[in-house]
Amino acid sequence: MPDQTSSNEPEESDLPDPIDEAFVAYLKARDAGGSDSRADFIERFPDLKSQLSELLDAADLIEQLAGSNVASENADPAADTRAGVRIDSIGDDLEATLAITPVPGEGAGPQLPFEMGDYVLESVLGRGGMGVVYLGHQKNLDRPVAVKMIRSGVLAGRDEIKRFCSEAKAAAKLKHPNIVTVHHFGLESGHYYFSMDYVEGFDLSKKVDDGPQDCREAARYVRDVAAAIHHAHQRGLLHRDLKPGNVLIDAYDQVHVTDFGLAKHVDAESSLTNSGAAIGTPNYMAPEQASGDHEATCPQSDVYSLGAILFALITGRPPFVTDSVMQTLMQVIHRPAPALRSLCDAPEDLDTIIEKCLQKEPQQRYASAEALAEDLDRFLNDQPIKARPRTSLQRGLDWLSEVPIFAALIGRRLMHTSDSHRRFQSTMLLFVLSLPMLLAAGLFGARMLHDRLPSEPKIAGGPAGDVYAEVAGELADRLHQAVDRPVVAIQTQGSVENLEHLLAGDVDLAILQASAVRGEQVSVIAPLYYEAVHLLARRDAAIDRFAEVAGHRVAIGGQGSGSQLAAHMLFDSLGLAESDIEIVYQPFQQSQGDATIPLSIACVARGSKIMAAALQSQQFQLLAVEDPLNISLDHPTLRPLQILPADYPAADLPADGIATVGTTAFLATRRNSPAVLVTATLEALYRSEISVPRMITRQQAAEWQGLALHPAARAFYESE
Repeated sequence: MPDQTSSNEPEESDLPDPIDEAFVAYLKARDAGGSDSRADFIERFPDLKSQLSELLDAADLIEQLAGSNVASENADPAADTRAGVRIDSIGDDLEATLAITPVPGEGAGPQLPFEMGDYVLESVLGRGGMGVVYLGHQKNLDRPVAVKMIRSGVLAGRDEIKRFCSEAKAAAKLKHPNIVTVHHFGLESGHYYFSMDYVEGFDLSKKVDDGPQDCREAARYVRDVAAAIHHAHQRGLLHRDLKPGNVLIDAYDQVHVTDFGLAKHVDAESSLTNSGAAIGTPNYMAPEQASGDHEATCPQSDVYSLGAILFALITGRPPFVTDSVMQTLMQVIHRPAPALRSLCDAPEDLDTIIEKCLQKEPQQRYASAEALAEDLDRFLNDQPIKARPRTSLQRGLDWLSEVPIFAALIGRRLMHTSDSHRRFQSTMLLFVLSLPMLLAAGLFGARMLHDRLPSEPKIAGGPAGDVYAEVAGELADRLHQAVDRPVVAIQTQGSVENLEHLLAGDVDLAILQASAVRGEQVSVIAPLYYEAVHLLARRDAAIDRFAEVAGHRVAIGGQGSGSQLAAHMLFDSLGLAESDIEIVYQPFQQSQGDATIPLSIACVARGSKIMAAALQSQQFQLLAVEDPLNISLDHPTLRPLQILPADYPAADLPADGIATVGTTAFLATRRNSPAVLVTATLEALYRSEISVPRMITRQQAAEWQGLALHPAARAFYESE
C-alpha cells in the first residue's frame, strides 16, 4: 500500500530546477547592472559550477548563431562593458554601429536609482510605444537631463535598436530653441540610451485633457511648433508622429518638440517600417500615413498633424473620435474633418486655417510648416490670413460624399453613417421615384415665380445730391410707371453699403462701382456710365501734385462709398501708406467747407454738378493722377481717363484735359431676382437717356464682354 503520509508532497518533477533558477538569477543580475563577473557569479553556486558554466557558454553560442553580437562574459572581467557612440556616427551605417555595440539577450528593466556611467537615473518621466524616458542627473556637468532607453530593455531586437539609433541621429541633427536637444548616445549594462535636455513642465496632452483652450494661446503654441518642424523639414527630416504628447511646455510657457522616433529622411528609403503599416498616432496622423502609403508621406503630412493638434487644443478633442483604432484610421482616410466652428465658437480665420491643414490631399494643405506658422502669426497679429475657406459647393460635395449611395459610387468606405445622411438618402430615393410629378409641378411653380414682381421694388442709390442718388431716383420713377406699383429709391453712403443691402435682400436693385461687383450672388443688369477720380485740391493749400499730400488730411468719401474704394486703390498703387496721411471719411459735399482738409478724392461721373460748382468757385483745382496706365494694371477695375474742358467749361482746364483714372458704375441685382423685374428695369432704363453725361447706350452695353450678366439681361441684349 502506498504511503498516505506523502500523498500531498510535490513530486520531484514539480520542484524548481536549481540550474534554471541560477541561470535566471544571472540574467537578472546582468540586466540590473550587477558588478560581479561571470566567474564570481559562478562561484556563488559551487554545487552547480560545472553545469552553470556549460549552460552560459551554450547560451553565448546560441546568441552568436542567431546573429546577435551578445556581450560575452568570457571576456576579461575587468574590461569596460560600456559602449559610448558619438551622435554624428549613428545611422551612417547602422549595421556597423550595431556591430560595435553588444545586443543583450533577455532581462527586465533597470532598478532605480540606477547608475549608468556619467548618469544616474532617478525616476520615470514617461513611457511610449518603444521607449521609456527617465529623469537623470549628469554627474560631470551637475545638471538634470532626460534619458531615453528602449522600453524592452535587453530584450530589444535589432529593428528596435536600429529605430532607436535613427531617432537619436535625427534629433541630434536639429539645433532649434523649440526642439529638445540630444547630447549623447550610448550603451550601458545592456541598455541603449541617449540623453537630452530635461524640460521641466508638462506636455500639450494635459492642455487637451483640461478641455478647450484659449484660441490665441493654442494658435501661439502651434505656430512655434510649426516653426520648429519647418527647421526639421529644411534638414530633410519628417517627424511623422506629431501629437500633443510630443510637445512639451516649459516653465516659461515655451514649446519644445520631442520624440523623433518615427522621423524619416525625406529622400530616404526606410526599412525600419513595414510596407503598408500605418505609422504614427491614429488621432493625429495624416490620411496618407493612416493608409500605410509611406511613399506619399511628405512635409504636408506633418502639417496635417499640426492642424489636428490645434483642433484638439481648441475643442478639447482630436478631429476624429471613435470606439476603435480601426474606425479612427478609416475616418482619417475617408471622412472630412468636422468644421471647428461646428464644435465651438472659434474665430472664422482659425477655422479656415485648420480646415486647410486637415485636407485629405497633401497638395491642398499648406505647402510647408513655415507657411502655416506665418498664417498663424498673421492671425495672432490681427492681419488678414492667406488661406481661403472652402466654397459652399465644396462643403456640400463633402457632405454628399458621406451619403451611402454616393460613397459607393465614388469608392469611399464608410465605417459609420449619421442619421441625417440616412434620412437624406431615403428622401432622395423617394424624390427620384416621384420625380416626374415633382418636375411638372416645379416647372409650373418656376414659371409663376419667374413672372412675379416684388410688391415694392427698392433701389439703393447714394447720398443726397450725389449722382447715384439722382440716377436711382429717376430710374425709380420710370420703373413705377412701367410696373404700376410703388418703387422706392433709398439713400445710402454708396457702393459698399449698396452691396451689403443687396446681399441682405433689403433692396432689389443697386448701383455699384465696378470694384464692388463681386460674389456669386451678384449679377449685372447694365453698365450705366464711367466715373472719374477727381482730385480736388484747395488753391490756398499749395498742393500741386498728389505726391505732395503726405502729412495732410485727405477726405476720401463716406464710409461705404465708391470713392473710398477708389482712394484706397490709388494709395496702394502710388505707394502711399495710410500712416502717411490722415484719412477723413466725408463726402465732398461736407469736406469742401472744411479749410483744414486740403485735398478731397471723389469718384463721380464727369460733368457732375457738385464738381462743376466747386471748380467754378475757384477755391479748388483739379490735380492729375500720375501714371494712370500702371495704376490700371495694378487694379483692373480702373482705367486711364481724361477729364476734358468740355466736362467743366468754367474750370479753365488744359486743352488736352487732366489725366486721371476711372471706373464704371453698374446697375446690379441678385442672381435669383425675377426675370420680369430685370426686363422691366432695362426697358425703363433705355426708354430714353437718363440725365447722366455720357450714359452707356444699350448698343454699347450689348458689346461688353466678361460681365456677370443676369440671364434675363443677357437675353435682353441678345434680342437687340
